Amino acid sequence: MRYFKFRYILLLIFWMSTIFIIAQSNQNKNLLITPTASNFNYPQSVFVDSYNGNIWVTDFDNNRVTRFDVSTLTALDEIHSVATPQGLTLGQNYPNPFNPATSISFSVRITGNVKLEVYNLLGQKVAVLFDEIATANTIYSIKFSAENYSSGIYIYTLRTRTGIESKKMCLIK
Repeated sequence: MRYFKFRYILLLIFWMSTIFIIAQSNQNKNLLITPTASNFNYPQSVFVDSYNGNIWVTDFDNNRVTRFDVSTLTALDEIHSVATPQGLTLGQNYPNPFNPATSISFSVRITGNVKLEVYNLLGQKVAVLFDEIATANTIYSIKFSAENYSSGIYIYTLRTRTGIESKKMCLIK
């Protein structure tokens, strides 16, 4: 009987040590895997080290702390906005969204031929609102009546010799 107890205790110790070794190897395996969207759980906490340019993310479910180096990213003050053509200014239509009429304002710095056109989302021209010579430094306000058009998003474009500018407007009936 004593022999079976001793054997049972040895088997129990072997089983517990095997479980402990497997758990440790799985834990070490998790540490070696590069975090991706599929194996990285939602972070429990995020620390920003702005002095060194690092972000530290903790993942307590997998016992990981990951460092992301963001020192090479561009700061917001270094980002330049998309350059608009220097010779024209196109305002956002008002009101937007509109039903059934809206007003579009624009001005040009150089007197010349100007076209203000409206397109649907398929790229089809639906209206020409202005097609004549515009005087420099004058603010034009053009009314657009969309009584015969269906609801949706439309794009209006101002074309001059110095450039093109487009904006979106929304018609809701």
